[in-house]
Amino acid sequence: MTATSAEPLSGYCGYCGSSVQLGGKFCPKCGSAFNSAAVQSPGVLPLAPVSIHKMIAGNDIATLERMVAEHPEDETYQKLLAIQLHDDAIADWWKDPKNGDLLCTSWQQIQYARQQLARAAALKFNDVKVRADLAETCRLVESMEERQYTGNKFQIVILGLFYIFPGWLWWYVNRRPAFLINRDYVKYSQTGKHPSVGAKMGGTMEKVSDFFDSITGGWGGWFALGFMVFFSPVFMLLAYKQNYLDMKKEYEMS
Repeated sequence: MTATSAEPLSGYCGYCGSSVQLGGKFCPKCGSAFNSAAVQSPGVLPLAPVSIHKMIAGNDIATLERMVAEHPEDETYQKLLAIQLHDDAIADWWKDPKNGDLLCTSWQQIQYARQQLARAAALKFNDVKVRADLAETCRLVESMEERQYTGNKFQIVILGLFYIFPGWLWWYVNRRPAFLINRDYVKYSQTGKHPSVGAKMGGTMEKVSDFFDSITGGWGGWFALGFMVFFSPVFMLLAYKQNYLDMKKEYEMS
């Protein structure tokens, strides 16, 4: 059917398939931005969405914030701003080339992500998927502070044979925040070297493991484990300092 001058030209959103009128900037249903050339050309179907990064020049977040302020009743701008804040929250995380996972490697990144996600969540829009993505990313950010034991479980058993408490204490002091584990993983990934068990513990134990690796041709992890068991009281104190006391100072300084 050919459109007449009295009848607004229409097309279809290339993102969600909804019927839309040409001349608009966003799909009224899903909020996707339309390619300006397509909007101005009658009969172009479908209308192709473009990324916010290409649609808005300069500082995207600042531009969208201005649009939200100018159009407080239009939830489309608030949704687009929420998406932009979500992407910005984890933009500086390291992307694992093996599986595409995004890894946080610093406490500062966690703080920044929380700030941006909180701003996004406070915006007023109704989109179940975007809300779900925000919630999922919030859970991911929170998991970056969770502590994990990265050492050899056999070492816990060895120390536990003498008495249960030393084994438990070894497990406790060697639990590192996930973002520190990610930092160690990134370092070894970039060098192409597979981290041994001792190296995964980080801190002084990592240095001990690397030293034994350098003189044993790859068997350093096992030598380091024996060395650490023998001097376990010293290494427990060092691990507690590096994994707890130093982290507390970093939190307080931020």
